[in-house]
Amino acid sequence: MDRMSTSRVPSFMTRRLGAVLLCFAVACGGGSKKDKTTPKKDQGGQSMKDGGDPEAPPTGGGAGSAGDVAGTGSGSGTGSAGIASEPGETVQAVVYPNLDQDPAQAKAKVDAHLATAKMALAQQNPDGDTALKEARLALTFDAASVDAAAMIAFAYYHKKLYETAELVLDDLFKRETAKNNAQVYYVYGLVYDKTNRPERAELAYQKAVGLDANHQSALVNLGVHQLRNGQYQEAEQTFDSLVGKFNRKDAVTLTSLGSAYRGRSAEYPPGGQRDQYVGRADGAYKRATQANSNYGPAYYNLGLLYLENSPFPGIKDEMTRLSAAKGYFDQYKNMPGVDIKLYDDRMKDVTKLIKRQEKLNKKKKS
Repeated sequence: MDRMSTSRVPSFMTRRLGAVLLCFAVACGGGSKKDKTTPKKDQGGQSMKDGGDPEAPPTGGGAGSAGDVAGTGSGSGTGSAGIASEPGETVQAVVYPNLDQDPAQAKAKVDAHLATAKMALAQQNPDGDTALKEARLALTFDAASVDAAAMIAFAYYHKKLYETAELVLDDLFKRETAKNNAQVYYVYGLVYDKTNRPERAELAYQKAVGLDANHQSALVNLGVHQLRNGQYQEAEQTFDSLVGKFNRKDAVTLTSLGSAYRGRSAEYPPGGQRDQYVGRADGAYKRATQANSNYGPAYYNLGLLYLENSPFPGIKDEMTRLSAAKGYFDQYKNMPGVDIKLYDDRMKDVTKLIKRQEKLNKKKKS
């Protein structure tokens, strides 16, 4: 997507971005770089990158300038590098230091700082400050590193500075190399989600997965959008891949897979494929409760599955089905983070159906 369909930046934003770029230039020049940076959209890790000209080469003298000095000597004798010597005197040639960084060593240092930044953000309580510091240090070794710039945006995202993260990404996205980086799009998606732009977020995740089919975080978020949009077939493929190919068997992923199956079941009449999908959903949700017995959404979705599907595969008695639905909703009520209003609404539904079924059963007996 050409710069993710972003619009022109207002003048006041331009002034802000200019300040950000100045900070970034200082960071890349080898200074203390404690200036604040302004992030843009998602890149390889979540948006980072403050502004400056990342394409500009590091400052400082290089081996080339040293060589020029060495070639200007004009003394007599056999001395080298412009140093004169007396006849018969042995002179040690002057060897000037090579100030250019070895690319392999620079990459290793960049990777090391980015690894530390990733670990800081992978904590239960992500440490955005440490990640930002490490990403800036990485840029001192490679000012043109798209991954380091993206990590800056990612750090700002975790610091809840979404506007700054987007500015960093937008500036980063001016480079052609950034347009082929899955992490950039991923962080864009995160920022778009937080700023209530779901269509752009989904497109960003699609771009990220298109560039890197193994980007699991982008896949998870893409699947969430597919479920919200009722794209159950696509969601089924996404979460099947996460569980099967990537062996992700956590409660969140398994519950999402179950919801994709539940959505597919509604596409068919009772029996046949509909019953197969109901059975798959039932199995996925129950595996989620085994992975994490305190994950409330798994119990809630089990309650919905039994409430919505009549007849339920393998259950002939309607009271048994409805009692099972009520039981799962009751379990959901006792889970951390329960939405009581949601629970109350579902219990009204299931209680009404139970009373209706009790009346039917009495009529049958009479």
